[in-house]
Amino acid sequence: MRLPRRLIAVAAAAALAISAATAAGQSLSAKREDVRRLEAELAGLDARAGAAAAAHNAALERLHALRQRIATTRRQIVGTRRDAAEARQTLAKRLVAVYVTPQPDLTELVLRSGSLSDAMDAQDLLSRVAQVDAGTVAAVRRRRARLEALRAELGAARAEADRAAERRRKQRDEILRITAARRKVLSGARAELRELVAEERRRQRALALLRQAQAAGPSSGSYQQTSVAGVGSTGQVFPVAGPNRFGDDWLAGRAGGRLHQGIDIFATSGTPLVAVADGSLFRVGYNGLGGWRLWLGDGAGTTYYYAHLSSFSPAASEGAQVARGTVIGFVGASGDAQGGSPHLHFEIHPGGGGPVRPFPIIAGWPRTA
Repeated sequence: MRLPRRLIAVAAAAALAISAATAAGQSLSAKREDVRRLEAELAGLDARAGAAAAAHNAALERLHALRQRIATTRRQIVGTRRDAAEARQTLAKRLVAVYVTPQPDLTELVLRSGSLSDAMDAQDLLSRVAQVDAGTVAAVRRRRARLEALRAELGAARAEADRAAERRRKQRDEILRITAARRKVLSGARAELRELVAEERRRQRALALLRQAQAAGPSSGSYQQTSVAGVGSTGQVFPVAGPNRFGDDWLAGRAGGRLHQGIDIFATSGTPLVAVADGSLFRVGYNGLGGWRLWLGDGAGTTYYYAHLSSFSPAASEGAQVARGTVIGFVGASGDAQGGSPHLHFEIHPGGGGPVRPFPIIAGWPRTA
């Protein structure tokens, strides 16, 4: 039995499609490996940028502390100068008094007072006055020494502040260099990903042609269809259990020259926050920058930072063990976010180390509400 020409043409096209699909599949595997390598490199750059940002922010905090120390030292110097000036005036008046009225000896005191007892009392009084004079001189000397010590301390503090400023500049340059390298790698990864998608589309078209040929009639070969693996479960859930919005604000500038070490997830004040993984809570409390904040550590050693909460849930206590999805707090605007839009500041620290870019990680996490 002879097959129709149309069926023969379809079968031939199917054979060509199979060959193209095989080649595309091989190329797809290689490109997927390239993308994985680039993504790993990008993650490494993110980690380095996170560490540099943390060091930069720590340097700013040290510089702020030094400036406060300098201001305190300056106030101490002003006070010491004032005390020393008053002591010098007191001493000068006493020296003038001694010069105008020389101190009498005991014989003269007896003759003036008429009794030995009165003379002894007067001699004792003069001795005490002399002791006060000596104390005044000693006070002046001590204050002068203190003034010199404060001046030296101020000079050292200024030098340390200058060194901190230089370190800050170098850290900023390093962050800019790392960020530029990350953008370059990211651009390359996106180009590889576009090529990967194009290859996959060509492969799918080839497989569709194969199916058409198989449906049109019998063929002499047997073919195995491959599939593209889907994204598996990450084991974490999204930290905000309610309507929210967020963008990729990793390393964005913040007040005082700080760099953003996490991601801001905006939601209505009071929206529940949940544990992203099974683990334990620590550093549950308040600080000036993060406001009401806590840390969650999972069994794999990764830690997660939640900040600017309005309050904690009853489950949130120091050392508490929580299951994934447990409500541990509520969205707010505490700490340095006071007066701004309510949001969760969220950080991810693999192995408990420096922060990494959260956006591509949390974007795929399932929501609990």
